[in-house]
Amino acid sequence: MKRGFHLVGSAVLLVISWAVIFEIGFRLQQYFGPLYDLEMASVNLNWQSDVVNHQPTPEDQNLCIYGDSTGFSYKRSFDANGIRITDDTAQQAECENPVSVLFLGDSFMEGYDDKNTLPYHVAKYFKTERGTCLKAYNAGYTSYSPAIFVPQAKKLLPVLRPDYIVVDVDETDLYDDFARYRGLIVRNERGQNVGVKASPIGRECSIGLMEARKHPLYLMRFAARLWHSFVHMPAVVAKNRSDFTLFSYSQDQGSDLERKYAEPLLSFRNNLQELAEVLKDYTRDGSRVLFISHPHLQHLKPDAKGRLWNNLISSSVQKICVANSFLFFNATEALKKRSGSRPERFYWGGNDMHFSHEGLAEYSAAVAAFMASAMIPKD
Repeated sequence: MKRGFHLVGSAVLLVISWAVIFEIGFRLQQYFGPLYDLEMASVNLNWQSDVVNHQPTPEDQNLCIYGDSTGFSYKRSFDANGIRITDDTAQQAECENPVSVLFLGDSFMEGYDDKNTLPYHVAKYFKTERGTCLKAYNAGYTSYSPAIFVPQAKKLLPVLRPDYIVVDVDETDLYDDFARYRGLIVRNERGQNVGVKASPIGRECSIGLMEARKHPLYLMRFAARLWHSFVHMPAVVAKNRSDFTLFSYSQDQGSDLERKYAEPLLSFRNNLQELAEVLKDYTRDGSRVLFISHPHLQHLKPDAKGRLWNNLISSSVQKICVANSFLFFNATEALKKRSGSRPERFYWGGNDMHFSHEGLAEYSAAVAAFMASAMIPKD
């Protein structure tokens, strides 16, 4: 009997000892790293919105920072309307009546630090090449798409009163509109999109992490976070995600894509048309609105079988522009010429699909040149 008690006592002591060791280890890694964040201090629900689904907050931006896999880090901030706050003092020097442009888009528009965004490059181009002062309002934010652009534009246009509007529609937007936001759109009695509710996946993710950090012991937080990440969230994602997969439509080389993707395309194009109507009501002039489209690496570099991604998205955007007398610019051909035989240098690579700084600068230069030739007249 005594031997049994002794073994149990030894086992309990061993468990307690290892628990203490792990607790100390977790606290040390948190202090010196962290390698695995167990404070989760920046996690909150300030990001959620029932107008634009998810919104930037002025501080503690903890959503994706693109390019971080390269070791490039930066901070960014936003005002109360979700507009990037950047230092454009040099560009606005001696400018009395700058031309104002509102830029809508997702992470490709949001960009990186102050001097590595499409709006900044465009404004710099106009100041340098044309002597024209341009006030750029960068409203781009991660995973925004036409479903969100609609209520976002309704909110921003009366406040900013821009002279021109540029909308970047990305390859990911078909997926976002159909798989992520379609069931979250709030419509008024006239059927108009007045908001996109916060996503349950994002909300569950934040709430779970906020609950995990309530535990006093880091060992308990670690266990709670593991369960949350590998058990609870996969179940939430499975419940709320559709079978429609990102880029499946881009890679498809079938002959009848319109029929195959009829339902997602209808949702996407309806959102684009609703956005077009909002922009037309504001501008009364189609030449003041420009939709731009950019390639992903797979549009420029063939796969092992020599195939490129299709133009299903860009052609859809172009049709909407023609129907509404808007300007349209597809940068694919321009970037093919600019990248030559090494288009991969225009992108980060790995798991990051975004433009590198070089690629962003080249894309921006192509957009700026088009805007100068077709959209914004010389003074």
